[in-house]
Amino acid sequence: MSDHIPLEIQLEIIKKLPIKSLIQFRSVSKPWKSTIDSSDFIADYTCSSAQLQHLLLIRYENPSSEKIYISIVDDDMLPQNMVSPTHVPASVNLLRDSIVVGTSQGLVCLFGYYRNPGDFKCRTGTAMSVVWNPLIRKSVAIHVSDVDWPGGPAFGFGVCPATSDPKIVKINDKPTHKKLKGVTCSRSWQVEVFSLSSRVWRSSLSSFPCNLVEFDWPHSQVSVDRFIYWFGVENLASGTESRLIISFDLSSEEFGEIYLPDELALHDPMQLFLCKRSDSLSVLKKNIKREQYEVWIPENGVSKSFMKLFTVNMPNEFVHTTSLPLEFRRNGELMMAISDDTDDSEDLVVYEPLSEHINDLGIKGRCDSLVVSSYTESIILLDQ
Repeated sequence: MSDHIPLEIQLEIIKKLPIKSLIQFRSVSKPWKSTIDSSDFIADYTCSSAQLQHLLLIRYENPSSEKIYISIVDDDMLPQNMVSPTHVPASVNLLRDSIVVGTSQGLVCLFGYYRNPGDFKCRTGTAMSVVWNPLIRKSVAIHVSDVDWPGGPAFGFGVCPATSDPKIVKINDKPTHKKLKGVTCSRSWQVEVFSLSSRVWRSSLSSFPCNLVEFDWPHSQVSVDRFIYWFGVENLASGTESRLIISFDLSSEEFGEIYLPDELALHDPMQLFLCKRSDSLSVLKKNIKREQYEVWIPENGVSKSFMKLFTVNMPNEFVHTTSLPLEFRRNGELMMAISDDTDDSEDLVVYEPLSEHINDLGIKGRCDSLVVSSYTESIILLDQ
């Protein structure tokens, strides 16, 4: 680019480049590489770029229990568009007993264990989290201490939109017998936050909902904008267990509570699912007898004020199958895992709310192995 063009204008032009071109421009000169790799440029590019693609990262296990990762562009061509094998870094491949914690701003966070060859005992070894950007093939492995099983900590993951700083939240419970609002609390909570910018775990000073007795994790974690959400469980004075939503603000690092209407709060917890739909929080309520899902969304951010948006009715040919909601597409279609009793496998399908039609994507994994995570192209971790 000509030396006669002011640097400020050059930067504005570079910010409008697609990511693949941007990465190529890093090799033009050391000053450009230094600029593009800077945390300020990464944050500005992440916030200002409007042409970033939306993708779906799909993970499943093949018959040999090998974990497979593929990416699909989430556009109008799905399911006809091309499935792209995803390069998986060693930091992810080495994880054992791994789970996907969550996705945010193009990053995927996983938790698992690094262990010695020949050690096949579950949940042993060095506990690790890996933050991974599948698009630019960068990842960061983070040691996690104080992980005890059974139970173990609850995790949350999100990227602060104001700073583009990835954060991991770890929540451990400790026995206690305090009373709150006339209810005996059986647990207290210890919260630690890891931010990639600081590279350290630190105790959170935020007040935590003490009346909480359980986290429904990893059944529920979802990141929307600057918040991480989980389902929580509290004991009512009547002795009944009630579900609520716990939030964590990635900017202020404060916890909050969103109370659900009784129709959701007192429903079977194994049939409630927390999801992100159209960049907003949603709750799915499953009716087993009718094999249908009700999609609920909050109204105006008011606690207990939820409205039922629509109902997912399973077609007759799927009535005798087992379904599990996985992720909403950008257009609002619901991706699900479908299985039956004929074999130890499940199929990835997409449900279209308007036509009530189900499309099979032709992806089959071992039972309970399918995970779908939506993400947007990002250059976060480019400087790692």
